[in-house]
Amino acid sequence: MSSLRPLALPHIKSPNFCTQTETPSTIPPGRGAVIDFFINKCGLTNNDITKVFRHRNRLFNSTQKFEEVLELLNGCGLTTPAQIRKVVLCNPRLFFSSAEGIIQSKLAFLRTIMKEEDISKLVYTNSNIFTMSEGRIKFAISLLQRLGIEGQELSKSLATQPRLLTISEEKLIESFKQAENIGFKKGSKMFAIALRSILGVGKENLDRRLRCLSDLGFSEKQVSELVRRQPSILALSEEKLKLKVDFLVKSVELPLAELFKYPCLLALSLETRMIPRFRVMEALKSMQEQVLKRESSFSCIAMLTEKCFLDKYVNSNAESLVLRDIYHSAKLET
Repeated sequence: MSSLRPLALPHIKSPNFCTQTETPSTIPPGRGAVIDFFINKCGLTNNDITKVFRHRNRLFNSTQKFEEVLELLNGCGLTTPAQIRKVVLCNPRLFFSSAEGIIQSKLAFLRTIMKEEDISKLVYTNSNIFTMSEGRIKFAISLLQRLGIEGQELSKSLATQPRLLTISEEKLIESFKQAENIGFKKGSKMFAIALRSILGVGKENLDRRLRCLSDLGFSEKQVSELVRRQPSILALSEEKLKLKVDFLVKSVELPLAELFKYPCLLALSLETRMIPRFRVMEALKSMQEQVLKRESSFSCIAMLTEKCFLDKYVNSNAESLVLRDIYHSAKLET
């Protein structure tokens, strides 16, 4: 590979690397190629380039180094300019890293413990992983494995919760103990989900959410069971929990026992799923076209896929146009 001679840039005052004394027609060819690379292949705008490289006084007069990095990102499944733009905006230094010495070696290691699609998610959401030392990455993963998160759960956990790689050992162990205290079995799928939720909210917020469930009428035993069966509700704010329970109990008139039986209801979207479907069912009642039977309780209706719900309760009805309008209007309102 030929050596790359750096090209000094003038002070940037406008969003296109041009000063008043340097028009686009006089941009040195090398620098023009670099700008074209980031615009055409990485999806950046002129303003993006000015913003992300404002502290970098030099750009290379060749795109070869950048092409190598881009090829590695493409190999991770990030193939569209929009995807690459997000990576660049998150970590501009990435394109000035050694493709072979830094990026490729870390990808090779990640491929020994992660699925390709999970690596793609990890790089897309947190490309800063490539600025971490390989030793730090290996230590974090080793700690997770010692704590019982291995195999597919380790792969998925890293993809959905990249901060597992940067969180302190003390904080991780504390969160691990909290998950155990709630009743999750070490090494189980639910344990990994719970751990991600606990890390995302912190101990104080976690305690408040558990108290919130108690204040809403669930017994201490029911709270523990709810969380064990649906750990993702730990990621909901107290306000969200209250709104969902209030809606289901007061508007839909479901007893708390029903929510305890189907804790997944608390994980469903109130605005885009439960309220629109409830309004459709209320409209059907008023039309006397449909009476909710026991086997068609709102809990079951809420858990149907979008296609199944629309096919069964909207599209097959004589008033389908009206019902579709009610359904979509409710989504827009919320």
